[in-house]
Amino acid sequence: MRKFTLFLYFLIGSIFSSFSQENPVVLITYYSQSGNTEKLAQAVAKGAKSVPEVEVKLLPIDQVGESDVLEASAIIVGSPVYNANVAPAIQEFINSWPFEGSPMKNKIGAAFSTGGGISIGEELVMLNILHSMLIYGMIVVGGEETETAFGASAVTGEGPFGEGEMDDLFLKKRVRFRKPSG
Repeated sequence: MRKFTLFLYFLIGSIFSSFSQENPVVLITYYSQSGNTEKLAQAVAKGAKSVPEVEVKLLPIDQVGESDVLEASAIIVGSPVYNANVAPAIQEFINSWPFEGSPMKNKIGAAFSTGGGISIGEELVMLNILHSMLIYGMIVVGGEETETAFGASAVTGEGPFGEGEMDDLFLKKRVRFRKPSG
């Protein structure tokens, strides 16, 4: 996680240094039917809030407006696995982003996902979100360790991970932000 933290620290610092007047806004949004993706979203928000002078907006997907998307310097999207795909609500949300004039270009993008079983498609979901962000010209980032290369993920319904509470192992994979000094 340390390598990703340093990378993200540098990247966010470089991009956010161009926003001289205002604090950068990190929008963390998610779709969560069972509450598992929401729980991981809260862990991601905790990591983002660790950066001074960064405003963090944590909103369920149905509460995000176009102005939230356009005002954000970084957007982190979370989805549960739906048959190895993103939830339809997430895809509809991404498809609603403005395209003309490239207003999403150079925003930071990241993804996270939850799935009910081991190898059920968490990485595919994150890759689909990241691919969509690339189409919009966003700069996508993943985790700092190989286990979080595509973002944070959690298994919530199989084996030792199906006991009702999300295992701390997954909550610790949250995206960590650091603001560079200087």
